[in-house]
Amino acid sequence: MLKRIILFIPVIVLSACLEESSEKLDKKAFTRIYDNREFYSSFYAIDMKETADGGYLILGGKTEVLKEGGESQNVNTPLGVYLLKTDELGNIVNELELDEAFSYPIGKLNQIGDSFYFFCMDAGKNAVLVNVDQTATVSDTVGLSSPITLPLASSVVDVTSTPGSGSLLLLGYDNGTQESVVAKVSTAGTVSDERRFYTGAESPIDNLVIRHANREGTQFPFAVGQASANTYFFNGFIDYTFSLVFTGLSEDEDVDGIVNGQQENAGFSNVLPISGQTFAISTYNFGFNFLKPNATLNMTGTTSVTDIQSTAFSFPELESNARVKAIRAVVNEKNVILFGSNTKSGQIGLYMYDEATGEFLSSKYLGYSNPFEIAALVQTTDGDFAVAGTTYIAGRLPRFCLIKVPKDEIKN
Repeated sequence: MLKRIILFIPVIVLSACLEESSEKLDKKAFTRIYDNREFYSSFYAIDMKETADGGYLILGGKTEVLKEGGESQNVNTPLGVYLLKTDELGNIVNELELDEAFSYPIGKLNQIGDSFYFFCMDAGKNAVLVNVDQTATVSDTVGLSSPITLPLASSVVDVTSTPGSGSLLLLGYDNGTQESVVAKVSTAGTVSDERRFYTGAESPIDNLVIRHANREGTQFPFAVGQASANTYFFNGFIDYTFSLVFTGLSEDEDVDGIVNGQQENAGFSNVLPISGQTFAISTYNFGFNFLKPNATLNMTGTTSVTDIQSTAFSFPELESNARVKAIRAVVNEKNVILFGSNTKSGQIGLYMYDEATGEFLSSKYLGYSNPFEIAALVQTTDGDFAVAGTTYIAGRLPRFCLIKVPKDEIKN
């Protein structure tokens, strides 16, 4: 079922201090690019978590150009599941590629207790739950008790003070019935509270979602999560439009509140619950991007994403309909929101705001020479930040990258 790969992967190391290198300094700031001698293979980062030993676990995908008789056919294999484990300095500890029967992994890389969980697809496009330990060793792969097709996004919900508590929330799509599907999934793969939301007949949504899932077209910022104890949300298609939906998951079409987008052309690119109806959000609108660290969202009515954009910060430096990541963090005893996104110049931009006031505090740009794209952003146990992403060597070979950023470099 699993195949372990051992590849010669030279690591390009760029330290913040080239003349005075020490382990202490290297832990604070480094950039690692994981090159690979497989010229016809491409590696894309999807998510990343810090592990208990201070290292990092990166979830990603690998695809390669099909060859026949030694000649390239200009067709790629399905995106396979690829995991990379590093130590606290970003040095490779372990790497693993799942059997080709499993493909198209999705975020998030969800942690419950000491284990990590994520979803991918089997050959029938059904969601498969994968359990990974802290060393990038796969403990189990299980099909779901009730099949959910075309998995798009996941997160951890219903976490209590009990260690190891929580379940997974999965967003999928049923192209047979034109429905977005949201369901809870236990760590054993048992499905509960499966609810369906009609997306509309004779619309282009089927094609948009299938191409997204196959990584052939526009990559939509699908998301699913928990806003409060009994309120969940998904960012996806409903009634012909890419919208943010709040639901209690009590029945099919259970919509407590909705923030409508504009078909597939405008909507949320990131949704981070803060407290009550306050969220840190980012939105896109026909190529333009907006950030707002303390937006108040109506969770029980009908509103439009354009209403929120009128009071948000516009970021023309970001690429069209940019991918955005956001986290809550603490810097110098201050609660902050840190956004990460991709700029038109091929760098990763980090933007810090005061969580309480929404005041802009600082920014920093990561990347050099080659284009860089963000996949994940975390605050590490030492208070600094780590960014995982994809960079393109020589502008054309996608490879994982991992960047450690001292918190003092992006403070006010």
